[in-house]
Amino acid sequence: MRIRYARLAASAMGASLLVGPLAGTAFAHERRTAGTVQMTVGWLNEPAYSGFLNAVQLRLADDAGPITDVGADALKVEVSFGGQKTGPLAMAPAFGSPGEYRAPLVPDRPGPYTFRFVGTVKGQQLDQSFTSSDKTFDSPKDTADVQFPAKDPTTGELAARVERIEPRIDQVRTDAESAADDAKSAATRATVLAVVGLLVGVAGIAFGVTARRRGPAVPGATSRSSAKVPTGS
Repeated sequence: MRIRYARLAASAMGASLLVGPLAGTAFAHERRTAGTVQMTVGWLNEPAYSGFLNAVQLRLADDAGPITDVGADALKVEVSFGGQKTGPLAMAPAFGSPGEYRAPLVPDRPGPYTFRFVGTVKGQQLDQSFTSSDKTFDSPKDTADVQFPAKDPTTGELAARVERIEPRIDQVRTDAESAADDAKSAATRATVLAVVGLLVGVAGIAFGVTARRRGPAVPGATSRSSAKVPTGS
């Protein structure tokens, strides 16, 4: 029994050693020779799925073997999708894999992508474009193809929904701001009217107090000091 378990463990270890180096590697890449430089291009992880971190992968070689002396700024890649494109992305050497260079990227839409490599390799000018397809390298797929048991919306679908409701949100915001302005104007008018009414009331009270202090004006009335006292005859 111990021998059998040991054999099974050895078999499992061997399988893991075989599968390990293959994990994360590309299933299909496009190969092309530009001058003396051999280029192998594709996604780092294939099959590729939209919304997940991946990387543009490039392997460079010539008749002498892998090309490992490409400077940090000597070679860049421009990624395009539809009518959009990225700025130049630096191709960084992959640790532990001589001649391999990568540029991290999250393809957030399914469909064909184009990689355009521009730069200098061993004194040779390169300007080569590679487009994903069934005959070249993998095009990112929709994650709904492999989701189970529920198919959640992708980031692209969520973004599209947000774009559809943004005009409604803007209209609601505009209406709310307009209503707030109207309410503010109404409150200002009410405050002005209240102040005017208060001032009128105070003026009326002052006028009434002043009139009361003066007393009523009686026609023909005379003071006691000026009245004549009748004398006897």
